[in-house]
Amino acid sequence: MPDSPQVPATGIGPLALVEYPHPALLRPAKPLVRIDEAVCDAVSQMFDIMYEAEGIGLAANQVALPYRLFIVNTTGRRGDGQELVFINPVLSRPRGTAIQEEGCLSLPGLRMDVRRPEKIVVEAWSLDGQPIRLDLGGLLSRVVQHEFDHLEGKLFTDRLPEAAAIEARRTLETFREVFLGQQSRGELPAHDDIVARLDRLQVDRCQA
Repeated sequence: MPDSPQVPATGIGPLALVEYPHPALLRPAKPLVRIDEAVCDAVSQMFDIMYEAEGIGLAANQVALPYRLFIVNTTGRRGDGQELVFINPVLSRPRGTAIQEEGCLSLPGLRMDVRRPEKIVVEAWSLDGQPIRLDLGGLLSRVVQHEFDHLEGKLFTDRLPEAAAIEARRTLETFREVFLGQQSRGELPAHDDIVARLDRLQVDRCQA
């Protein structure tokens, strides 16, 4: 992993799960070049948020961070299973095909069958700067692919066949109406304010 620049960076602060159509979910994340105390704290917060929401994976986009980073614990329970952190992941060697129902913490209540490669290889960096290379199958392969899609600014609904996608769009429109209503009441920041914060966080710790 590249050396981190030794200049002050914007603090990250408290995190919270965001829902569609929050701009962070639709924005491709940028590779991290700086892993500082704030990023380590963000990862800890992400595990807290994931467990509280009874999830098994969470991408940085889902807590309004613009970083190529996601976490996984396929048990979904603190103290059980293995907590994995993937920084700047790259996927390769897709093999086979599997269809399985998926949901997303940022699309609460929406679950649909998604076709994905059955097996993949993931290469990434750990939080302590160690290289990771795993040949994955089964549930862990699917979760890693799902979270990787988030880093690309994509949702599982983008992988649906036409008929299912039409059905999903009705639910997505409802999410959009709720989100815009929250913004209009001042319960959520305005779009430009959200994007400005993402830009600041990106400049501090990401590749240009």
